[in-house]
Amino acid sequence: MSRVENSADGSAAGVGGVGPRHCIPETDRQAVLDAAAVLQVRRSETAALAARRKLPGVEIVGGGLDSVNRWMHEASAEWRELLSMRPAGTAARLRGSLPNNRVQLKRGLKMVSIFDVYGLEPYARVLLANEPIGTYLLSVAPVQMKIVDRQFVLLQGPVIDGETTVMAVSSARCLDAAWRYWEAAVNTSFPAGDGMNTLGELTPRQRQVVALMSAGLGDEAIADSLGVSVRTVRSEVAVLLDALGVRTRFAAGIRLQLWTDLGG
Repeated sequence: MSRVENSADGSAAGVGGVGPRHCIPETDRQAVLDAAAVLQVRRSETAALAARRKLPGVEIVGGGLDSVNRWMHEASAEWRELLSMRPAGTAARLRGSLPNNRVQLKRGLKMVSIFDVYGLEPYARVLLANEPIGTYLLSVAPVQMKIVDRQFVLLQGPVIDGETTVMAVSSARCLDAAWRYWEAAVNTSFPAGDGMNTLGELTPRQRQVVALMSAGLGDEAIADSLGVSVRTVRSEVAVLLDALGVRTRFAAGIRLQLWTDLGG
């Protein structure tokens, strides 16, 4: 069984997986859940202490979602490696994150993202499966986290004055639990496109266009999400409506649902 494995120098040596989600052995799935439970306990303990006093090896960032997102955007410019676990994914969220991921990857960031196969909506999976740059895997991922440069882990922090925060934690207990969770998830992972119908003869970009279109986005929003011109999007829409044998965007979404094998 292929997977992301650590080579002698500590780098990720390969990517693969076990295939469609119904092929994840129950014992492997349970191993991920057990590791996630340990990390969640460590996170809760750390957050409770950090809410009351400063802790060595813990930095609380953000004061609300917008503040957290700004910090992430600025801080990530200095990161070299990012290993991310996401419990859920929607086309709307990916519309915002994938363009930034492309920028970071092109400037040299080494990134592997694992999404929970049960929490990823169909159109979001189409976007990931056809993304031209980046490594996107599916597994069991009930707890959100990011391991940065193998030095600290980002976890949900305490709620302070009613605002959401994130903790950057470098303490050995949390970091060890994060690595065990990551390794268990990687051992069950498979590429986002595995087990999916090929959507006929559509190109990867056309598949992304129809996914975003079916999620309700207009031409300008789709162009912004994919980093192409509005003219290109309109051209692709005309081609794919003809290829799908439909006349409307709504009908294209229905056809996408029929062609995408996500329930196995």
